[in-house]
Parts: sequence; C-alpha cells; structure tokens
Amino acid sequence: MRPNILIIYPDQMRADVMGCAGNSRIKTPNLDRLALEGARFANAFTSFPLCSPFRASLFTGKYAHSNGQYANHFPIPIPLGQDFLPQILRDNGYRTGYIGKWHLNGGPKPGFVPPGERRLGFEHFVGFNRGHFYFNAIYYRETDQPYHCARYEPDFQTDHLIEFMQSCVDAPDERPFLALVCFGPPHGPLVAPPYYDGLYRPDEVPVRPNTPGEPDKLKRARSFLAKYYGLVANVDHNVGRILNWLDAKGIADDTVVVLVSDHGDMAGEHGLYGKKVPYDSSMRVPLIVRYPKRFAAGHVVSSLVDASVDTMPTLLELCGVPVPDGVQGRSYLSLLDGGSEPARSEVYYEVIMQREGPERFPRPERGVRTLDWLYVRTKDRPKMLFNLRDDPYEMCNLIDGGGHERTIAELDRLLCGHMERTGDDWGIEAKFPPPDFVTHEEGARRLEQLLRTAIVET
Repeated sequence: MRPNILIIYPDQMRADVMGCAGNSRIKTPNLDRLALEGARFANAFTSFPLCSPFRASLFTGKYAHSNGQYANHFPIPIPLGQDFLPQILRDNGYRTGYIGKWHLNGGPKPGFVPPGERRLGFEHFVGFNRGHFYFNAIYYRETDQPYHCARYEPDFQTDHLIEFMQSCVDAPDERPFLALVCFGPPHGPLVAPPYYDGLYRPDEVPVRPNTPGEPDKLKRARSFLAKYYGLVANVDHNVGRILNWLDAKGIADDTVVVLVSDHGDMAGEHGLYGKKVPYDSSMRVPLIVRYPKRFAAGHVVSSLVDASVDTMPTLLELCGVPVPDGVQGRSYLSLLDGGSEPARSEVYYEVIMQREGPERFPRPERGVRTLDWLYVRTKDRPKMLFNLRDDPYEMCNLIDGGGHERTIAELDRLLCGHMERTGDDWGIEAKFPPPDFVTHEEGARRLEQLLRTAIVET
C-alpha cells in the first residue's frame, strides 16, 4: 500500500532556527524529534528564494523559468496544462487536501481560489490566495463565502489539517492521503500570542558574524530575531500536535512527513531583511523527511539538494508513480535510503527580471552554488564569488580580486549549460501589474470588509 504524504510548510523559515541544526539557543523539541526520527538535509536550498516560484516548483518539479511562475503574483493563475504533484497523486488514488496560504492565483488578497483546475488537484481546500493576517485571518472553502477565526492562524489551521486527515482515516476505502499545510509564520508580521511573543529576549539570540556591527543595526537584528524565534516556537508547537495525532491514530509508520520551507530570511545579515538574494540565509531551507517504515532514523544528509524542484520527483518515485516527462528536478530518494552517491553536485539560483512594482528587480541574476563556491552573475558581468569553505558567511567577495579566473570560467560553464538545458533566458520578464493585483494596504481594507460578512468559526 502506498504511504500517506504530509507536507508541513512554514513560510520564510530559516534553516538554522532549529536545535537539530545546531542552534543551541532556540527550543524546538518537536522539530528536533522529527529530525531524530527521520532524515535532516543539512544542505537543502531553493533555486528561486521567493514564495510563489517555490510553490510552483514544489508542485511541478520544474524551475520557475520553465513552469511560468516568474515572481510573486505572476501570472493569474499559475500556467495550467502542466503536470502537478497533487493532480498526479489524485489520479493515482490519493485523497488530496490543502490548508493555508496558496499564493498561486495571482494578486488578489486574501483572494478566493475557485474549485477545479486552479487548485491543481487538491479536492479539499481550506485556504486563501494571499494573507499574513494572523489574528484576523479570512479563508475559504468551496465557495467565495469568507470564514473567519480569531484564534492564531497556525493553531486553527492545524485543527483543519487534523480534521482532513481524520476524514481520510475514517473513510471506508482506505485510500492514502496527500495533505499539505502552509503556515504563514515565521514570515512577517512578527506577531504571536503573548506567550510566544515574549519567549525570547533580544539580548539572548545569537547573530551571525555577517551582521553589521553598528549598534543600531545589531539592535534591530536582535529585536527581529527574538520575535522571529517566538513565531518558530509556535510552528514547533503545532508540529508537535500533528506528530502526536499521527501517533494516536497509529498511522505514523505509514506516513511520509516532509518539513520544508520556501526560503529563509536574511534577518539583518549583510544589512538585509527578507529573501530574494543568493546569500545562504535566503537560499538555504530546512528539509526534514520522516518515514519510519523505510528510512533510517537520525540520518543527517550532507549532499546538496534543491528542495524546490527535487521534492516532487522524490515523492513520486517513493510512491511508485512514474515521473512525468519535463520534470527538471532530481530525486533524492537514494539519499533517504542511506545511499552516499549525491543526487547533484550543484544547485542553481535565479531571480527573473521585474522592471516595475513593489518587488521590482530590473537586473536579473543567475547563479550556481556548490559545496565549495557561490557564484552569481548578471547578463553583462560576474557579480559575486565566495569561497564557502574558507568564508562560510559570504563576507569576502572575490569576484574582482584576481586569481580566480579558472574557477569563474568553470562555474560560468556550469551555469550556461544549465540555462541552455532548461530553456532559461535572460530576457524572461514578469511584467507588472498582473491582473487583479492588490497592494498590502488595499488587502487590509478588503479584509475589514470581508470580516463583516464572514462566518465566524471558533
């Protein structure tokens, strides 16, 4: 019998905010338990560190430039007519359910995602297109009737996830399920229930050496991280609830649990916040996979993987379902089975041009990361070169220093070959505005209107 698949997806979660990843300050007992009982990937990255492109790659196994989701909100909806993970599994007998932020239906905020092809194969749906209103969340089910719950969003989303999985367990036909829950936190705004909000003090949290040392910048970074750690603690709490439920129902051994995020957060490093840059804290993501029936416990995988494009073919191979033609990711199932042969020796980076709009990026970038090097260029010239063995915090850019011409040429060769192989082009552009785009301010006003007509759930 094929296993159940559960994907837990906290938005914008750094890879180093877990005890199992070596962070001695943060307390994440449930994430640590998941890693102890499964496999943790120490070098998992995302090729396009931004919300919508990652989601599209997770479902298609293709890079953003190939699946057509070039940026946040572009286009509306994600280009259909492709092979999507939930639809493939549904066609192979799985019940499919999605809970949380969707962000693959263009610019509407919160935004109703209509049933049918725009849900890419998910039958059960409790979610919204865009959000991050954690105490005033609006979500939808089968119609555009809004629902509202005043409790903290990840807490009630976990309830909905468990409700869906329970319905699958109760069904008489014993079909396996694919369930995905996307928590908004630790993506901003940095608001949480009082206990989590005050769990860490700014003077307690560590900052990395690449955080600028000026007092005001250090103060801001520490204040940010203290709040951010609190949001991660709530994610950890809800992961614990989910794992305990699987145990109580006796299905933990038959369920593949994947914990992954779309990108990290710079958290003040190099003076930056957010994502969409090639630095480690933006590109590196947490990736933990547990399947007690097959995978050894407590396994740390050091090989490179691209969590965005490699996860789809991995899950399909695990389930014995053929991987469609056109998938560009590489399965890392052999690594989960304990193999030592790496699935890949490099991962790639791309940010596609967007000349206008709030997330404008007029000079597109492409790059390649190996265990030893990070190389980034624009169309016109090389931009970054970091020796990751000697400089893990990416503080000394070697691109103009001389003496690295052979390394640059080799990395350029890898990058150009990847672009040619996957159909990438420097001229690809996300043209702003997409249809029905809603700014954050307009979304907040729309939210106030929706709250007046919403059905309130406790």
